[in-house]
Amino acid sequence: MVQIHVLGPMNVFGDDLEPVALAPKPRRLLALLAVSADSAVSVGSLVQELWGNNPPRTATATIQTYIGQVRRTLAEALKKSVNEIAEEILVTEGSSYVLSTRRVALDITEYEMLAAAGNAAVQRGEFVEGSDLLHRAVALWRGPALVNVEAGELLGARIVHLDESLLCTLEHRIYADLQRGAHHTLVPELTELTARHPLHENFHRHLMLALYRCGRRAESLAVMRRLRARLVEELGLEPSPFLVQMEQDILRGEPSLDKHRFRSADRAATVVRQQNRRITGGTVRGLAPVLRATG
Repeated sequence: MVQIHVLGPMNVFGDDLEPVALAPKPRRLLALLAVSADSAVSVGSLVQELWGNNPPRTATATIQTYIGQVRRTLAEALKKSVNEIAEEILVTEGSSYVLSTRRVALDITEYEMLAAAGNAAVQRGEFVEGSDLLHRAVALWRGPALVNVEAGELLGARIVHLDESLLCTLEHRIYADLQRGAHHTLVPELTELTARHPLHENFHRHLMLALYRCGRRAESLAVMRRLRARLVEELGLEPSPFLVQMEQDILRGEPSLDKHRFRSADRAATVVRQQNRRITGGTVRGLAPVLRATG
């Protein structure tokens, strides 16, 4: 079975776990097929990815050549015939190609399964199980997605989607960790995350709550002051209402802020509110649901 890693530098391994080498354009073609696994990718989409709006007249024939190169490389790595690769792994469907996961192990597939299962557990109030699953999902990432692949328009959009998915998974995992009482261990991680994403409101909110639960109320409020100043200075925006409410709760020592859950069977309600603020090109991200701490 061939292994393809896209959550970090792209790597391809054969049966012997030796790396499989591909030229840049065939590798980019395989990357787009990998992030679209089990879905048909048209020749037109592959042409758009490799050459944008200025394809050569021979673009379609060149795509066929690159597909042939990928198939031959995989055949050598798996000690199979090219025909077997064409039938089982890199399949032609009309004027499209499909990378079949029947004979391919993809880290993105495992990540999406773990993230979905973890998010479902969190929504059920199974915070220990959800935290464990989401930790496993995040651990599959080895760096920025496809960092060693030159991306065109289509692959670039998919990489942005993957990066946003990781941030959402991190948010949900941190929420689950807070609910299981792991606030002390979260402070260093959240301090780093807020430095890397200085306008990301959910990370700041989680850091405020973690600091408050550690008995560091002054530092918690300082996080809000810094975020407010940055939002106003860079975007001309005030913090979202849910952050303002968090600040007010901290100021008056709202008892519910101290409550967290340890038992995985706890089914108490989680309030899920979709954050509407979404700023393209910035680092404020409202793609993940805002999971409010509940008592």
